[in-house]
Amino acid sequence: MKKIIATCIAAAAAASFIIACSADGTDDYSWAAAAVDYCVRNNIMTGDEYGNLMLGDNLTRAQMARMLTDGFGLPAKPVSDFLDMSPDNWSYGYSAAIGDFMPKKGLYFNPEEYVTREEFTATLVRASGLNVDSVRNPGITAENFSDANKIGSDYKTLIDIAVERAYLAGSDGMIRPKDFMTRAEVCTIVRKVLEVTKGNMTLSWSDLGVRKSSTPMLGAAQITVDQACAWARDRGAADIFINAAPIYWQYGELFGIRPEIMYAQAAKETAFGNYGGAVLPEMNNWAGIKIKDPLGDRTEDHEAFATPEDGIRAHYNHMAAYVGIAPIGEPHDRYYVVKNLSWAGTVKTLEELGGKWCPDLYYGYDTLHGFLEGMYNY
Repeated sequence: MKKIIATCIAAAAAASFIIACSADGTDDYSWAAAAVDYCVRNNIMTGDEYGNLMLGDNLTRAQMARMLTDGFGLPAKPVSDFLDMSPDNWSYGYSAAIGDFMPKKGLYFNPEEYVTREEFTATLVRASGLNVDSVRNPGITAENFSDANKIGSDYKTLIDIAVERAYLAGSDGMIRPKDFMTRAEVCTIVRKVLEVTKGNMTLSWSDLGVRKSSTPMLGAAQITVDQACAWARDRGAADIFINAAPIYWQYGELFGIRPEIMYAQAAKETAFGNYGGAVLPEMNNWAGIKIKDPLGDRTEDHEAFATPEDGIRAHYNHMAAYVGIAPIGEPHDRYYVVKNLSWAGTVKTLEELGGKWCPDLYYGYDTLHGFLEGMYNY
């Protein structure tokens, strides 16, 4: 008698599997149907000899090696250097291929051992072509999850990368790094990362599994300019940045955009007026605004303004295109580029700037937690 298949699946001509229900009705994997179908169709995951996909089972290290090697087309490595792997083991070649991408590689592969969330995610990030130098928000995991201190040091930065790119989501304020992952859960992550990497899927700030907030861009100032200046001094701001504060508050009243948000963003973009990147202090560019057709991230790819006030007005004009209000005076060229984007005028909160102002999905949240909150709490 054939083994009862744990998950009800229908196989189409192209070997596409649709998840319907479990045999006893207790487990419903419909939430993972598209991801499982994707992994099966692309030969990233297969079932056992009975066709059972074992979606509720915890992922083993051997299964991780196979999924990531085939999914990301990792270069073949004919000889595995793990002491417990022999050529007659089905995962021998996969262990050889994945070994160099494991952040914490030991002498033994332990192929049947379950993989934790931190090990799988960190290995996935490296297999996707990213490394610790790719991190944009080094404090994002600790900032949002109470159990971030449980993440192993070998995995921490790579977990930050996964969280900031919305690859890995937490829940109930926890990231649960030591938990195991089911095969269904792994399918959803692998599909997401592969499709984003290929440019077939776009994630937004709303996909982030972080501490949610909603900070309106429009409205009157909620702190005084004197408080902002005191905060800036305490953070080691350059004199040009401190002197810019009154101008930010003047234009905030004219535009109806909260000046403390703009000032916090300027602090983030210019390192409190100390700069240090491609944009030079004499360019009076407070927000990293690019020219109309930049070729990269060089100094010449950024706008330059005649005076600090011109640069502040340009900052507000640029944001005006995002939030949907009229500019003041003649805007710079990049304003019109943003104005013609499909989502122009739809940004109503600071958090929504993520993925729009720049590719970093966490951009708005980082501006809030790393700068604006400090100004309010000063």
